[in-house]
Amino acid sequence: MIKVMRHIEIHLIEESKDVITANQVGLECEASETCEECFKQVGETPVSKKFVPFCFILDDEAEWVVCKDCATPVL
Repeated sequence: MIKVMRHIEIHLIEESKDVITANQVGLECEASETCEECFKQVGETPVSKKFVPFCFILDDEAEWVVCKDCATPVL
């Protein structure tokens, strides 16, 4: 059996303007998201009024969001 190398893209979104840029290049990134690892609110948070950095991750089959804290081991 031949295994094929997996291709993964990690886009670090550190501020609101990065969400706009991500959408301009074709990523369907929302301004407010939830980390799929720890379930923390990321992006534009209405409660704290701060932008919480996150990673928008793509592979050949899916896309998902993780907060910067959860992504730290691979950044």
